[in-house]
Amino acid sequence: LKKHDNTRHLEKVMIRQFAIARYWEQFHRYDPKWVTTPNLIDRKRPLFDTLGNARKAYETVVLHDPTGPLADDALMALANSYFVQTRYEEAAEYYDRLRKEHPNSPHIMDAHLLLVKSKQLLYQGSLYDASPLKDADEAAEQTLRQFGVKLGEEQARLIDLRNKFEREMAERDWAMAQFYEGKKLYGSARIYYGYIMKDYPSTEMAKAAQERLEAIKDYPDKPPNHFKFLTDLFPESQ
Repeated sequence: LKKHDNTRHLEKVMIRQFAIARYWEQFHRYDPKWVTTPNLIDRKRPLFDTLGNARKAYETVVLHDPTGPLADDALMALANSYFVQTRYEEAAEYYDRLRKEHPNSPHIMDAHLLLVKSKQLLYQGSLYDASPLKDADEAAEQTLRQFGVKLGEEQARLIDLRNKFEREMAERDWAMAQFYEGKKLYGSARIYYGYIMKDYPSTEMAKAAQERLEAIKDYPDKPPNHFKFLTDLFPESQ
């Protein structure tokens, strides 16, 4: 392939490459081995890392024939192989590539749905990065917009998921508001309560945020400085 990338036999080569990848992947599922465990008995399989070599074979199909009939199948196989191993970041990457590079693929709806799931599973909670949660919500919104009633039962599930994501985002801002309020930094607390009311008005948190805003409306932005005489004596250097 390196010497004859545009060979007229490319399609046949890709079919064979895909078949090899699928065989190696399925064999690994049937009889998984450690990456470092050598294969000394089956000449049809690599010496080491059967699954890793299967993925490389799928990548070869995508790389050498990106618009060919098996490119989307290879991307979906790659994504699924990572998903079943709970490697959701890599899975999401390949589902997203399939969405963007092969919008007419028969796998397109499944790729959208599994991208949402992968991003959702990457989110670790309110103490961690919110990016996977936001990405999951955006992917769910796009999936609903693109497929609508074609989703069948998945449509209602995605709507429920988006409501769940909205609540979780509101809870993140609520936690920040409560943190600042606990530190008597009422100005910062008011900002986060305001975010909840503006960005998540349909959540129960929005009503609670409004109540807290009313409760602290007359409080100073910051607690009084009881050591002002010291800061006056030792001002910060310019």
